[in-house]
This record gives sequence, structure tokens and C-alpha cells, in this order.
Amino acid sequence: MSPHADQGYFMATETNKKRASVAVDVRVPAKVAWRAISDTRELQIWFAQQVNVDIDEQQLSFGGKFLPFLRYDERPEQEILEINPEEMTLSFTWPVRQREGEIVETVVHFRVSGMEENTCRLDVDHIVGDDDLTDDDLRNLWTLLLNGFVFHMEGASAWVRPEFTHKRGKDFRLDFWTTAKREEVYETLTTVDGIRGFFAPQVKKIELNEGGILDLGWDQLPVVEVEENVKFSFGWREVADEDPNLVVRWELKDEGNGTRVTLTEGSFTEPVVLSTRSDYDGWAAVMNDLKRFLETRRHPIFLSILIEPHTEPSA
Repeated sequence: MSPHADQGYFMATETNKKRASVAVDVRVPAKVAWRAISDTRELQIWFAQQVNVDIDEQQLSFGGKFLPFLRYDERPEQEILEINPEEMTLSFTWPVRQREGEIVETVVHFRVSGMEENTCRLDVDHIVGDDDLTDDDLRNLWTLLLNGFVFHMEGASAWVRPEFTHKRGKDFRLDFWTTAKREEVYETLTTVDGIRGFFAPQVKKIELNEGGILDLGWDQLPVVEVEENVKFSFGWREVADEDPNLVVRWELKDEGNGTRVTLTEGSFTEPVVLSTRSDYDGWAAVMNDLKRFLETRRHPIFLSILIEPHTEPSA
């Protein structure tokens, strides 16, 4: 089924829902973070390209090319379920389009709470049907969005914000700039300790030579290219059923007082709609966690997102 086929709305039943939960700390006062999740201009910076919020009228709409699981040109109806500026809570419906094409209703809860002086926490719960989005889809979605939230709040340089459009191709390219030096980035990408820090905590070993093995713990990948502090690539067998020759390539270049980090995945046998592939938003999420790790040494958001069954409270 086409991921862009027009379908009706489907609601998950009360007995087959799950909840993605995550909390991120930011070094700003709670009122600043609240404005970031309830103000039109602030939300346009980190959440969605097109946002309109009216707290008094309890109206919310969002869309655009930076949101996965929606066509960039469609405007499904969102609804504020609850908003409380005093308690700094916001709940809303979020219709999402599954990779198979159907639009399903989901619900998001935001809550900001103050911690120490000029530090606060954003808690996020996203409730979906068991089969509406995969666990990895949910983790990729919130890794992308919440890294953007943290980077925006704390004044970091631009992050990876991929475009979810109809663009077709045989490969895709994503990049970001980091304050980390090229040698530090390369070491993070090519050592067991580095890979554990931002990507795969179960990684077992890496043989840093062409023809060597990168053992991630769930798959053994062939090392394809090695050029110290410049380039590192490996075969990507996770999608081998479709394209057994896919290669993921990291390239590093000095830029200003930091490093330009570029990731390319390709080449697909036939042109594909890039934004419909899980590896497209997946690698974008990985890259944002890499930037987060390089610049803050914080735990990756992807690995912090808890997925568990959800039951609606009794009336």
C-alpha cells in the first residue's frame, strides 16, 4: 500500500494501546520551557514548520515538512484536550500517518516542572495503538524532536532537521556541524566506547580496517572504508532484504572552529521516496544523539524512551 494513499481515521481500542514516555532536562527556567511548548513562534523553531497556537481559544494546528508521519502538504485536525498554564501542562491529539498509509489518532501529553534554579524538566507521553507505530518509529520521532527542543533551549548550533517530502532518490544525505574537533568525532564513530555512548550500547567490537567487522551486538557489519579522521563506512545489513549492497558512510571535514559531519546511505537498487523509510528518520535521530553526546556527554534520548502498555484510567 502506498504510504501516501488517502485513508480514513482509525482509533485504537481501549485495550490495545501503548505509551512512549521520556523526560529531558534543560538548563533554562521552567517558564522559558513552557513558552517553548505553548507559543507559536517557539514551536516553529523546534517542533513543526507550520504551527498555530491560541491558548485562550484552546486551538492548536501544526504540520509542514519537518514532521515525520504526516504528508508535508496535509493538515489533519489537531485538538487541544487540556491546557493549564499554571501547572504548565498541555495535552493534544496528533493524527499520524502510518508508513502503510492509514491516518490514526494519537494523543500527546507535555508537562514542564521546575527543578533547581534555572533548570527544568519536560516530560512527554505519547499514546498510540499497539500496531499504529513501531517502538523504533516512536523513539526516532521523539529523539528528533526532543534533541531539537534541548538544542534550541540551550542555544546549541543547528541540529539535523530532515525534510519529510516526496523527494525520491537512490541515496540520502544528512549533515550537522559540531563544536567537537574532527579527531574526537572520528574516535567516537570508530571505537567501542564511542559507539556505546551515542548509538549501540551492546556493541561488541570493531575491526578498523577495510574488510573488518563492526559487531553491533545484533548484527555483524562489514567495514568498507577507513580513512583516519576523514571517512568511515560500513555495509548496512539491517535492510539487506531490500538492498543487500547498502552502505552507510560517515565523512568529516574541518569547518570553522568545529567539524562538519555528513552521513550518506545508498545506493538503493531503485529510486525510493526517502522520507517513507525508517532508516531515513532513524539515522537523523542517531545523528542528533551523536551531536548531543559530542557536545554534552549526555545519555542518548533514543535509549531513554520507555515504551510500555497503556490503560486508560477508569472514569
